[in-house]
Amino acid sequence: MNNLKEKKLNNKGFSLVELIIVIAIMAVLIGVLAPQYLKYVEKSRVSADADQLDKLISAVEIYSAENGVVEGEITIDANGVVKANSAIEAALTDAGLKTTGSTVKVTSKAFKKAATIKFTTNGVKVSDAAMATALGREQGT
Repeated sequence: MNNLKEKKLNNKGFSLVELIIVIAIMAVLIGVLAPQYLKYVEKSRVSADADQLDKLISAVEIYSAENGVVEGEITIDANGVVKANSAIEAALTDAGLKTTGSTVKVTSKAFKKAATIKFTTNGVKVSDAAMATALGREQGT
């Protein structure tokens, strides 16, 4: 009984070697999992940006169907800021969306580049090939 009491008093926690081993295992796990996590985050940003831009495109298409073809463009600059010209802005405002006065931005690397979405009588054309594919639209200049 006395021996058991001595053992409890002498056992004060983990040794330094045990703590270093645990930290090393955690570092290896983080090193393996972090790149996968970053890929997942970027993939979700691409999806969110595609949804946001598709919503803008659909609003202009619906407005064009109701009020006659609206020609113009939506531009995305290298910082990801989305802007529309006045004709397109009217269509977006009618749909309850707007880019003027509010900062609409895209955050994914795939969409954060200088690109243009043009609306013409021939339809919607996206200047960037990767962006056109993500949006399911035709590429054009």
